[in-house]
Amino acid sequence: MLIAGIDAGSTKTKAVVYDCDGRLIGEGVSGPGNPHDLGLSQAKKNVTDALLQGSKGARVDFAVIGFAGMDTAEDEVTFSRFFSDVAVRTESVHDSVIALFSETFGEPGIVVIAGTGSVVVGYDGKTFRRIGGRGWLLSDEGSSYWISVNLLRWMQQVFDGLEEGGELFDFMRVKMNVSVHDDLVRWAYDNQCMKDRIASLAAYLDEAAERGIEKAKDFLRLGATILAERAKVMMRRVNVRTVVPKGSLFKSRTYYRAFKEEIERAGGTILDRGNPPELGALYLAAKRAGCQKVVEAIRRARTR
Repeated sequence: MLIAGIDAGSTKTKAVVYDCDGRLIGEGVSGPGNPHDLGLSQAKKNVTDALLQGSKGARVDFAVIGFAGMDTAEDEVTFSRFFSDVAVRTESVHDSVIALFSETFGEPGIVVIAGTGSVVVGYDGKTFRRIGGRGWLLSDEGSSYWISVNLLRWMQQVFDGLEEGGELFDFMRVKMNVSVHDDLVRWAYDNQCMKDRIASLAAYLDEAAERGIEKAKDFLRLGATILAERAKVMMRRVNVRTVVPKGSLFKSRTYYRAFKEEIERAGGTILDRGNPPELGALYLAAKRAGCQKVVEAIRRARTR
């Protein structure tokens, strides 16, 4: 019997396949798997490609797929139906679930994802609860996109003479190739429909922070603090203290440190072994399929 865990993300899809005796069969990587970004058919092709790479072309008996973009109950129904034949049996879940289980292995916990968007999901051992994760217009506070929009608005205010510029302003003008006010306006509105392009400015902020530019650190700390506040609300809501940080923003030392300090100040504990999300999907598949040897293999290899 072959089981698989799949992380169908916004930038790539990763799959890992085991047999029920706990032996690794293989891993696969393909293009993005978020159906909202590229359509159901292309997302399914990428998920299938990654899965077949991992299984060496064999039919998988049970697969759990964690999807970026599964934001509503309607999404859950649509994705589950459309991807139902990727394996003999499939289960589709929100990507936050597999991110959490990659670290807690089914135990209660809170996962905080901070990438282009953001979401906080808590699990008390029975029920999942969510804060945010509803897209850039309604939520995504503390995310790369949110931080980058704040940066752009601050730069606009500097050009208008409402804020002082300084070292960060000069740094960003060089990085963005912005010489005059019109260049900033053009950059912003040429890229307004490109979330990832706007969100990428957060990487420049982190570079500036690493150079010691305090204003850059302020933007990152503000984002981390706001997201930590949401995590603290979830801690009270599900009565859980274990917090799992995931996503590209946590690679920023400034952002990670500010977030960690807020959580620990509230009595929380950070759990971060660096396990990949597809491992959480595999764990869930193993539990559902009754493959206890896979569960044990995951725990032995990943709890160090």
